[in-house]
Amino acid sequence: MKIADKYIMKEFVLGLLWSLLALVIIYIIVDVFENVSTFVDKKVALFTIIQYYVYQIPWIVGTIVSPIACLLGCFISIGNLSRHFELVALKSFSLNTYRTFVPLSCIGLIFSGLILGMNEILLPISNQKMLDLKSEKIDKLPKIAVTPSTHIYYSGEDSRFYRIKFIDPNKGIIKGLTIYEFLKSDALKRRVDAPQAVWEDNQWKLFNGAQQIFKPHSFEVIYFDSLIVRLKETPLDFVKGVKPALSMGFFEFKEHIKKLQKGGEDITKELVDLYSRISFPFMNLIILLLGFPLASRVRNIGFVVGFAIALFVSFIYWGLLQLAKAFGHVGILSPFLASLLPNIIFIIIGTILLWNSRK
Repeated sequence: MKIADKYIMKEFVLGLLWSLLALVIIYIIVDVFENVSTFVDKKVALFTIIQYYVYQIPWIVGTIVSPIACLLGCFISIGNLSRHFELVALKSFSLNTYRTFVPLSCIGLIFSGLILGMNEILLPISNQKMLDLKSEKIDKLPKIAVTPSTHIYYSGEDSRFYRIKFIDPNKGIIKGLTIYEFLKSDALKRRVDAPQAVWEDNQWKLFNGAQQIFKPHSFEVIYFDSLIVRLKETPLDFVKGVKPALSMGFFEFKEHIKKLQKGGEDITKELVDLYSRISFPFMNLIILLLGFPLASRVRNIGFVVGFAIALFVSFIYWGLLQLAKAFGHVGILSPFLASLLPNIIFIIIGTILLWNSRK
């Protein structure tokens, strides 16, 4: 590796780290001012507030500020090289525009991989800790919430999967219960639907429902006025089993989606969100395709103007990303295309800008 490559990488990494730190601090300060009345009213301890925002850092970095930090880091490093005529000096040593971009793209690719890994390993843990802390020490709720819940999808024991429209765990009442039982081959063995179920004497009693028994080439429907089913799950199990999507890693979320699909649920929205978990971290690399050509012309257009243009384009990217996800959620675009389309469009735009910057 050439000395010039190491120098460019060092400058970019320093700019990236300082930008990340500044953006995280700014985000936290703004959020603190928005929630200060809540913290005061609830008499939240200072240490608890600090913990709350420490747990949020992986989410802030991994889903919000990392692309902007890459953009800022690019302008700080390449912009300074341009203003001090160091880019001109590098070109005199046969390092053209493309060659100068190589070390930045390497760091951008590594950083994208780190964000991808962090979102898979650290983010689910920290997000769950943040939610638990907020529930127990900020909102002052019981450790395990026992309030009524709606739209629960629960993967239980003995190869069962539950869909619940409404549950009151205090009264032990369920409205709209569907139980799916699967064989080891993942084939559906039995489906039980009941508009109401009641927890009595440590067992579930279902009312006015129907069972569908699935056989290799046929199925049988059995209607019932009441049916007692002995399940291992209690009303509290169903409530505490609700887990937010961000508290699940990629593979856990994928497994959750698979279970929803087995239960006959529409998984379009979940698939879009799943694929976006892979595509979004690579925005950190793609944003460099937009930032580098403008940063290398800082001497001509000015740092503020160049950064404003790149920032504006990055917000367009963000808007297109959200628009594509919305189209994917309603089925206008396929989940895979909805997650990749913004990246494809801006790779093309960034490549054109990079091509023109050599002139």
